[in-house]
Amino acid sequence: MKRIIAVSILFLGVNTFAQIKEAKIKELIALTGGDKLASQAVSENIGKYQQAYPGVPRKFWEEFSKEMSPEKFAEIYVPIYNKYYTETEIDELIKFYNTPLGKKVLEVMPLILKESMEAGRKMGEETSAELMKKIDAE
Repeated sequence: MKRIIAVSILFLGVNTFAQIKEAKIKELIALTGGDKLASQAVSENIGKYQQAYPGVPRKFWEEFSKEMSPEKFAEIYVPIYNKYYTETEIDELIKFYNTPLGKKVLEVMPLILKESMEAGRKMGEETSAELMKKIDAE
């Protein structure tokens, strides 16, 4: 009987720690806006589908959008974050993103990524054009 109680207490303790880490991960996801970003991308794609399928009722798209809420994305992200970060690392990330520099990172990172992707695209086009010139010269 004592073993059963000990195992039960151990299980409850581990479960409680897991729930605390999960709550911290959700806080980090909300802080970085990852959940809202994914939900926004879904909304943009829904807009494209609405144009492609104008006969589908608006209510269908509204219901579909509700299924793709930021909370739902946070739920699917938790195991991924849990896999790669310890609870201490999550705590440190939360602290960082609450600093002025962390807030700036969150503000400018989308801009940096957008500009970097555009620069990479441009470089790829230029490299491809140069490659084609060299192939044609051979």
